[in-house]
Amino acid sequence: MNPRFASFRVWWWLIVLAGSGLASAEAAPRREESVFVFDHRRLAVEVPDGFRFESGRDERGLFRVFLTGPGESVSLQLTFVPDAEGRFGEAYERRRLLHETYGAYVAGSVEKGMQFEELEPKSGAGTYCAFTDAALVGKTELPPGEYRHVTCGVKVWPGVAVLFSLFSQDPASPAHRTALRVLRESVAEKSVLLR
Repeated sequence: MNPRFASFRVWWWLIVLAGSGLASAEAAPRREESVFVFDHRRLAVEVPDGFRFESGRDERGLFRVFLTGPGESVSLQLTFVPDAEGRFGEAYERRRLLHETYGAYVAGSVEKGMQFEELEPKSGAGTYCAFTDAALVGKTELPPGEYRHVTCGVKVWPGVAVLFSLFSQDPASPAHRTALRVLRESVAEKSVLLR
């Protein structure tokens, strides 16, 4: 037997086994919530197992969704804003929006600035930045509802901008990564079938 072929076969099985493990992890129970935000636009939001879903309108009438992770380890807040002109399709405009909306976090953060990253969602586009609360670094006990980290961003597709704030204690935690995956793979428009 050719040693290179045997090596290839071993790698192929490792990939298959790793992929099956990922598939089973991704196959964890989830549900999908449909929400109508504005202009009869129907959106789907994945609710991972162990997360709590709430929705409503804010004082401006904008539709909001809240996802809270197990044990309140993370809190994801989404606000849906019309973008009929497609203003936020450009990365520069998204960054400007984030600076205007979340710039107040800079002064109290460890980062002392905004370092933008692209969300790279399945559909649309997105930009985000992360902050660490300087006042909470090193504290072992935090007041209820206080989080060390916040990831702020915007996800867009034609006609819609979704501002998000993801609060967590640890950006490397499974709950934080799950919430980011929801933003990348979910929070998307569903077509409405006409009868």
